[in-house]
Amino acid sequence: MWTIEHPTKVEYFVGNEKSRKEVIAWFKGWIRGTKPLLLLGPPGVGKTSLVQTLSIQFGADLIELNASDKRNRIVLSERIIPLLENYSLMGKQFLLFLDEVDGLSARDDLGAIEFLSTAIKESTVPVILAANEMNQITRTLSKVCKIISFRSIPPRLSLLYLNQILNKKNFQLSPGEKFSIVRMSAGDIRKMLNDTQAWISGYSAFRDSHFNIDIEDAIDGFFSSTDPEHANDLILNSNAVFRHVRFGISPEDRRKDLMYGFFSSIVTSHMDTKAMATVLDELSKIDALLGRSLEKRNWRILKYMSSLITFAIFPHTRLRQLQYKRYSFGFQQMGNYLMRGIGLRNMLQTLAEDFHTSKSKFGSSVLPFMLHVLGRTFESERYIMNSFLDDKSATALDREINRASTSR
Repeated sequence: MWTIEHPTKVEYFVGNEKSRKEVIAWFKGWIRGTKPLLLLGPPGVGKTSLVQTLSIQFGADLIELNASDKRNRIVLSERIIPLLENYSLMGKQFLLFLDEVDGLSARDDLGAIEFLSTAIKESTVPVILAANEMNQITRTLSKVCKIISFRSIPPRLSLLYLNQILNKKNFQLSPGEKFSIVRMSAGDIRKMLNDTQAWISGYSAFRDSHFNIDIEDAIDGFFSSTDPEHANDLILNSNAVFRHVRFGISPEDRRKDLMYGFFSSIVTSHMDTKAMATVLDELSKIDALLGRSLEKRNWRILKYMSSLITFAIFPHTRLRQLQYKRYSFGFQQMGNYLMRGIGLRNMLQTLAEDFHTSKSKFGSSVLPFMLHVLGRTFESERYIMNSFLDDKSATALDREINRASTSR
């Protein structure tokens, strides 16, 4: 892959020149007590490659941990504490790099945030952290770090870099092809290199459409296609994305969510129940895999998603007159769901803490059985009174118990 052939020197990188100079100055002037760095910027702008190249160019031993590693308090202490107390076997300076720190989970990576905040504050080796966005985790870590911001690479610099790579690889593309690749990369150098390599390899999905198939046309074409390879090409060419969170984003972003597009088209179709259950079961497995890969920042999985979707649901959707549709609630029904969700929010948070689990896990796995038990006994009122719930949360729990009892 061209993306792993990053520049051999820091000065050969493109874009974010001021930020790169700050990183070099920080590393060359590092002494014990210097604040760690937090590199903050969108994916594909060279944060990870910059640190890896920096360690090679200045002869440092790089110790790297990323989001695909287990990063709880125990694992971090086992790897970081010895690092802080020893020297490289070759007499080199250590450089500790923690990538994708915004992917740390308060539940899965238990204690990692608190441990890092304490350990790196008085580090005996240079420490660099990298993150894609500012969230609650990076805000906590930023209190003990110096933030250096990275921005998406401008189209002009992206095109210059693309020309440089093509000359180095001895390949040629037309101006229109290069402009299409640069435009679709939107400042993400990693995506630009991946797309260019696929284009050079003659992959028809990239050559035929220039990535311009609307998601509606792509899904309609998928359902009507008789060839799985052609159906797969349509998905690859679609103006769509893979997202883990289905809601809390703009309507346009949700419309472009490929998994959501397939789901909404299937559940609003006239497929028989058995066939629909089969397709949704296959789709749910892919969705679970997608969720785990995005949560762990394992981006390599994404390149297989289109093939997984195609060969999982293609055989089950033939000759069923399916077409793209957007699933939606009626306004009144949506209002009821929203009001119910607002009422449940605080109640779920309080009870999840009592049961020592996350709010989502409690709501999906514990609450239904809890309501079943409380609805069959005369102890529900006593439990509500002794559960330390506020008045609104207690009322919400009482309504859920009554709703569960009525539905039986």
